[in-house]
Amino acid sequence: MDFLDQLHLAELGPVIWLQQWPDAVRPVMELVSVFGTDTFFLLCLPFLYWCVNPALGLRLGLTVLMSAAVNTIAKLAAHQPRPYWIDAGIRPFSHERSFGLPSGHAQNSTVGLGRLAMTAGRRWVWWAAAGLVALVCLSRVYLGVHFISDVVAGVLLGLAVLALSAKLERPVTEWWRGQPLWAQFAASAAVSGAVVAAAVLANAPYAGWSVPEAWRAAGTIAPESLDTVVASAGVLMGTLAGTSVMYRLGWFEAGGPRGVRAVRWLLGMAVALAIWYAQREVLPQTPVVRYVGYALLALWVQLGAPLAFIRLGLMSRAGKVRAVH
Repeated sequence: MDFLDQLHLAELGPVIWLQQWPDAVRPVMELVSVFGTDTFFLLCLPFLYWCVNPALGLRLGLTVLMSAAVNTIAKLAAHQPRPYWIDAGIRPFSHERSFGLPSGHAQNSTVGLGRLAMTAGRRWVWWAAAGLVALVCLSRVYLGVHFISDVVAGVLLGLAVLALSAKLERPVTEWWRGQPLWAQFAASAAVSGAVVAAAVLANAPYAGWSVPEAWRAAGTIAPESLDTVVASAGVLMGTLAGTSVMYRLGWFEAGGPRGVRAVRWLLGMAVALAIWYAQREVLPQTPVVRYVGYALLALWVQLGAPLAFIRLGLMSRAGKVRAVH
């Protein structure tokens, strides 16, 4: 029995103790847990990008995307179980198919909320972000899907991603803007491909691995699946390529009356959901289809939607007077 196995056995007690709290706590924990999902940020980001602040929406989106990719790769490298996988006494209030270490919810909330706090630059925002991250971490342990060590590792990895993104954002942005469009497309493909390659390499040492018999009672799990990595890579490709073109077209104004902003978001999300549904439910479920589908989804958000809004008179180009009143 290695160190992590011993640590996990020692951490089962706190999970069981948390799950003995009154049942009224459960819906609160489930709600709090939502704030750590990449889906939550990816649903909110289009609104921020289309209707509030495109630059902030882009920076936050790329940071969360990179964090999600790093987290998935780290999970594959660690190959560690979740509490309810190894102990039938843990109630799985949420079912997860991927490995547990590090916690993606803890990492994504640290990165996303931390990025917003950095932008705000106010002490109370930092405290609020830290408090919400702590609640997200608590919720994941309570729900039986993470050990305490998982959420601690997620927060630490999130802080590392946050610090690295803050340090590299300006020089990378300046370099990117100085490249011709073809080079930006090539770099987009390279970054996207690197994410998939890193995941494959992280999984390589476990060739021939199969789910232990003791974990099978947890139900259907697919911890070595690369679906999330492929989706993240596709979104990165579409986001970077779309941003490159949008930058050359001169960007756009995200202001305007609240009603107009609401129409933008509703129309944009309707198309985005149609693309998502098509690649999930209509088209063949292959890695290539998944990659292309998510790339097109991101391309719509970054480029297609703003151009459509401009054409429909719901948005103006940067520096121009809005036609909609």
